[in-house]
Amino acid sequence: MTSTAGQTRPDRAAIAHRIDLATRAALHRTLDELGPSPLLEPLVEAAFTTIEGGKRLRGSFALIGAAIADGRDPGEDDLDALAAALELYQASALAHDDLVDHSDTRRGRPTPHVALASSHRASGWRGSAQDYGAAAAILLGDLLLSAADHTVAGAARELPPGRGSEVLTRFTLMHAEVALGQYLDVRAEQVPLDADDDEAVPLGAALEVVRRKSARYSVVHPLALGVIAGGGDPTLVATVERVAGPWGTAFQLRDDDLGVFGDLSATGKPTGSDLLEGKRTPLLALTWARAPRAARVELAAGLGHTDTSPQLLSRMVGIVEEYGRGPHEELIDELVSRGARELADSGLDARVSALLADLGDLLTRREA
Repeated sequence: MTSTAGQTRPDRAAIAHRIDLATRAALHRTLDELGPSPLLEPLVEAAFTTIEGGKRLRGSFALIGAAIADGRDPGEDDLDALAAALELYQASALAHDDLVDHSDTRRGRPTPHVALASSHRASGWRGSAQDYGAAAAILLGDLLLSAADHTVAGAARELPPGRGSEVLTRFTLMHAEVALGQYLDVRAEQVPLDADDDEAVPLGAALEVVRRKSARYSVVHPLALGVIAGGGDPTLVATVERVAGPWGTAFQLRDDDLGVFGDLSATGKPTGSDLLEGKRTPLLALTWARAPRAARVELAAGLGHTDTSPQLLSRMVGIVEEYGRGPHEELIDELVSRGARELADSGLDARVSALLADLGDLLTRREA
């Protein structure tokens, strides 16, 4: 722990390292209970590769939530298994999401379906390498989801019965909600784009996708799970949700900005990747509502087409920069302020307020 202006601040690097170790150990435990087989080695290797990397934010948020509830420093509670379950679920969601989005890379390396297809080709197997990669990536995501559920069930057994059942209920509803958000995301990408229709990319629908698919499961649910596991009552859970909700949305909106303007070396994804994937993000919605018809025609021509020329992609990025980025930054600022107002009005003590304020800064000021 470090101290700033008399307040304690979590040692994020140390916590992330602990969660790394706990996540690998949790996956090992699940696989050990199922029994080894040399035939499963490609899938097992892909599973361990998929859980590598990342900032371990969701697991860290659970530990911060527990600290908010029980007055201890983040990481002092024996909740590494809960943190690991959240990271296993994150890995499962990414395996499925990358397949749905036809993403070739994440964190600078091939996505699971791409890597598994390459393994098929290198082995000289019969049939379609692409179909094998897709099928195997679905099963990989299912395996990681099952490992997450197996791990959180073990964590729940170590808690008092009421808390344990509440954690299990919240965890399973979390990944059901993400499935709904993922469906809404896929559905939105299929709606035709009419350059004469100001509402072709509705902001409200885009924000619903953000809330269901990412904002709540990335921030709100992990924090709430930690608060519950740490013994917090429903009033404290609801207060933390009110504070963290706007920040969770801002966190995803910043990710959307990086998905268009980010640098490959920092984000692991190329500039304009969200445009090539056809994402109907709030950033695109704000751009569409303000762009002239000619700019909309160009956006519609390239959006969702991986073979879009570099020249057209560059123009699309420029259109988003000109018409959407400013209003998008204003929306992020408004969400940050909303969370800060909720925190100021929460009546939480100084220690808890400092933990949440530090978390808000982490969520809303990132560049990768």
